Amino acid sequence: MWLSQQMISAQQQPPAGQVAEVTGGSVMQGMNEYRGLPLLSPWGIAYLPPSSARTVVIGTDAGSACIGAVCGDRGLAPGELMLFSSGGACIYLKNSGEVVINGQVIAAKKEG
Repeated sequence: MWLSQQMISAQQQPPAGQVAEVTGGSVMQGMNEYRGLPLLSPWGIAYLPPSSARTVVIGTDAGSACIGAVCGDRGLAPGELMLFSSGGACIYLKNSGEVVINGQVIAAKKEG
C-alpha cells in the first residue's frame, strides 16, 4: 500500500521543466502556451530564440522562465565555447587558445 501511494504521488508531481517550441516572438508552446517569459542568460548576453527553436522552460517561485535553447551538436570539445546567431555569425573559443570569428582564426597568445 505504502509503495503504491509513493508511486502515485511521484506521478502527480509536475515536471521541474519542459521543452517548448518558439512559435513567434517571445511566445513558446509546450504543455502550455507561454507569452512574455523572461529569458534568463549569463550577465552580458542577451538573446531572443528564433522561431521553431526548442527552448527549456522552468517554473520558479516568481513564475515560469526560459533558461535557454536546445542546441544541436556543434562539434565542440569539452571546455570550448561557441556563440552564434541564426544569421551565421559565429565566435568560437577553442581549447588551443585560438579564437575563430566567422571562420577567421586568431592565433593564441604565446606565453613568455
